[in-house]
Amino acid sequence: MNGGMMPFGAHELIGLNEALMAKSANIELLSFLGQHVQDQRLRNMLDQHAESIHHHYMQGVQLLQGQAQGAYGKPSLAESNVNFYGQPKLGLRNPNMPMPRLNAQAPSERSICTTALSLYKFGAIGWTTFGLECTNPQLREWFMSGTAMSDKMAYEMWSFMNQKGYYQVVTLPNETIHAMTQAYTPSQMNVNQSTNAIQYQ
Repeated sequence: MNGGMMPFGAHELIGLNEALMAKSANIELLSFLGQHVQDQRLRNMLDQHAESIHHHYMQGVQLLQGQAQGAYGKPSLAESNVNFYGQPKLGLRNPNMPMPRLNAQAPSERSICTTALSLYKFGAIGWTTFGLECTNPQLREWFMSGTAMSDKMAYEMWSFMNQKGYYQVVTLPNETIHAMTQAYTPSQMNVNQSTNAIQYQ
């Protein structure tokens, strides 16, 4: 390739194009969904996530065009703090799954959260899959940073949903939990003082 552009394999270039298209659509979707949210915490979260994805999108464009990372070389959400909304609540608390509304004029807050969470979960899977196929180290790192970002956004969204009762966690009986946790015996590690060899029993 000419100029400052980096050499890419065909599959890498196609993968990067797919990723940038998806990120562009996700930015618009999250921005749109945020306009239908009443909870200010959720709206702030969606705005922050859209901004972080936009930042990562611009990093990808710079990488594609062989530009030095300038304004978009700052840390993304993957390196920043993530908001949590209290300790995870385990167990079912009167779970209720509303029927979907075929003629909805606007999505419910619960549906907005679920849509965003699905974007992040499948995004993490997609970026990992693309990254593992990269031969270009910078492109591989970019995809994997997208994985880390999606992971943190997913957990932040899940934390919010968990506290609101939208995403409840089924638990097992205490007897079952105890039996499973006690089923494993830690291996004994002995250090041979003369050879410093570690032996496992």
